[in-house]
Amino acid sequence: MAENFSDKISDMVKEPQTKEFYDFSTFRLDVKKHRLWRGEELIALTPKEFELLLILVENAGRVVEKDDLHAQIWKDTFVEDGTLTRNISWLRKKLGAGNKNGEQFIETCPKRGYRFLPEVTKSSDENALIIEEQTLTRIRIEETLTLSDAETRRHGDAEKKIVALPNVPASARRRVPASLLLAFGVLAITAIGFAVYHIFLRQPEPKIILASKITPFAGLPGREDAPVFSPDGNQIAFAWNGGDLENFDIYVKLIGAGEPVRLTKSKADDLNPAFSPDGKTIAFIRSSGAGSELFLVPALGGAERKICHLNSTRSSVSFAPDGLSLVVSDSEQSDGPNGIFLVNVENGDKRRLTVPPEYTNDDAPRFSPDGQMIAFVRNFGAIVQELFVVDIGGGEPRRLTFDKTWIGGAAWSADGASIVIASRRQINSQTNLWQISLKNDAPQFIAAGGKNSGKPAISPNGKTIAFVEEWQDTNIWRIETKGEPANNTFRKLIASSRRDNSPHFSPDGARIVFSSDRTANFDIWIGDADGSNARQLTDLQNSPTGSPRFSPDGKLIVFDAQVAGNGDIFVVAADGGTIRRLTDSESFDFMPSWSADGRFVYFASNRTDTAQIWKMPLEGGEAVQITKNGGRESFASPDGTEIYYSKGDGVVGLWRVGADGGAETPIPELAEAAYWRYWTATRDGIYFVARAEQPPYKIKFYDFASRQLKEAAATDHSPIWVYPGLSASADGKTILYTQHDQNASSIMLAELGN
Repeated sequence: MAENFSDKISDMVKEPQTKEFYDFSTFRLDVKKHRLWRGEELIALTPKEFELLLILVENAGRVVEKDDLHAQIWKDTFVEDGTLTRNISWLRKKLGAGNKNGEQFIETCPKRGYRFLPEVTKSSDENALIIEEQTLTRIRIEETLTLSDAETRRHGDAEKKIVALPNVPASARRRVPASLLLAFGVLAITAIGFAVYHIFLRQPEPKIILASKITPFAGLPGREDAPVFSPDGNQIAFAWNGGDLENFDIYVKLIGAGEPVRLTKSKADDLNPAFSPDGKTIAFIRSSGAGSELFLVPALGGAERKICHLNSTRSSVSFAPDGLSLVVSDSEQSDGPNGIFLVNVENGDKRRLTVPPEYTNDDAPRFSPDGQMIAFVRNFGAIVQELFVVDIGGGEPRRLTFDKTWIGGAAWSADGASIVIASRRQINSQTNLWQISLKNDAPQFIAAGGKNSGKPAISPNGKTIAFVEEWQDTNIWRIETKGEPANNTFRKLIASSRRDNSPHFSPDGARIVFSSDRTANFDIWIGDADGSNARQLTDLQNSPTGSPRFSPDGKLIVFDAQVAGNGDIFVVAADGGTIRRLTDSESFDFMPSWSADGRFVYFASNRTDTAQIWKMPLEGGEAVQITKNGGRESFASPDGTEIYYSKGDGVVGLWRVGADGGAETPIPELAEAAYWRYWTATRDGIYFVARAEQPPYKIKFYDFASRQLKEAAATDHSPIWVYPGLSASADGKTILYTQHDQNASSIMLAELGN
């Protein structure tokens, strides 16, 4: 070790130093340590939230102009007004949590800025002997993450409380024997560690809502999806693909008896049904590659009526309790971000309710039982979604979750006091059901006994919950290209009974790195190019990992991992060993890749609130923002002068930008790259899956030298969602393609109790 234990203890005990605080209401703001305390409780703030609060507190009673806040907090970074508004909203939520007196902290001054309302007093503590805050892992000399560290790091850098000791004269302190100092330090660290664990690291057990009598609803083969109860609670409408893995249609079935009745027979996918309040009609979404349409069909079958066209290809719908309007997710242009819209049932007119920040999407809207609010899910990235509610009249949405993880559907409780979501919170490798209170109470776990539970629906009497239970087996196939696509050969290469995806060839083509949840959690695996000798590189327990990429020399692998709900970038040797954490911020960092020379790592991050591409030295250091107009997955050009990148979910095409930033321009020849994680760059060009409304799905090759496109392969299996699914060897002779080999789901019913 670089220093011994007694040296470390001595370094931790500091001479008296002045600390500056701002006190207001029941809060204390620690300027030096960037901490906000409510009594004994530490309030978690992002760096931007702290900067914003500090500026407002320092100017308490005065209006701080919006332009001044932008200039001081975001400096040279361009952000829209919505970014400031959202940070103000989150600050209000955190300051107001647990406030029983209804005290207001931040006043909005229309068209000007914001004013901090409470009386603020400034104080300092000049006499405290401070033991520096340490995280449990930072007692280690190297900032690494090993298998034994995974549990410790699960909650990131949880802070210890500051321990103040009695004021002792400096001369007396100098005469303290080293042995006594060492003993004191050991006891102090032990006490602090005990306190940290019990106050910050130990997860309180959530209150559990027991679900009983769990039974399949219909037990049909294939995929059942999107259940919704009829107003009398006796029927469920749902989407089903008929068991043949083709298009979905809308069906309705009595609970506990009878056969399903088919209501639609389109060649497109009919999805996400919603009963009208009188139970006579069902609204649904007809989805295609060119957008979607909102329809009504009688609940007993009959002629369909089109209400309106939607630009979004993946929308969902909910009826207002009065039956006069519907709420949908849609966009004002085909490639724009989804917001929440109200739709008039009679004439199809739409009124926008939410304007999501750039490169985010709003989805899964649901009317509250009283019709006064709409719950929806805001997508911040590939696996980052949060639950919001917005008043029917519009206004700033209120954020209910801060879990930084996947949400797979939402449903209101019968009394409108809470919302049930399917979420990966705490148990990150699968979705489970959680009840989220509108009163900021702790989330409650719904023990429904299943794995990967999604798309919840609550019966009108609140006693029964329906949800979709998923069974997915995705495997990696090897395509040998032999001139014409018709001559290609396909072989299942990497397979298990769980999900295998995210393949990437080593530069020499001898090895393949991939992600798999075959041990219950998504971890990084590596094997030979023929699929043999697969071995596990990471074991991060409830911290899912993904997006692995070989370094240009093949010696290292960079990947992302979601540790304690926060995304960061990690590096591990291709032969295994210690895992090194590259990024360690409060932002969500994901989708890493390498510079052409291997000296830098590119990655996507929401540290400016919208996902952009950033660049960081491999040895660590300050990250530099590369894109300003959105960016997600990236690959460096062979000569290292620029990077190619995608913009994310729902945005078609690929872009290029200089390796250090600059002009961001679309690549016209790659406008067909519609499946945003099914593309990869090699030394000679880019392979991608082209847009298609139905099979075959064509894998095309863009040649850097000729700037021409050609078809390399084709498959009848559609790309999977969220995860990377395409890689190619350096010579282009072998392509790796991830596909569903088993893709089934069933609607389950359960009775709710406490």
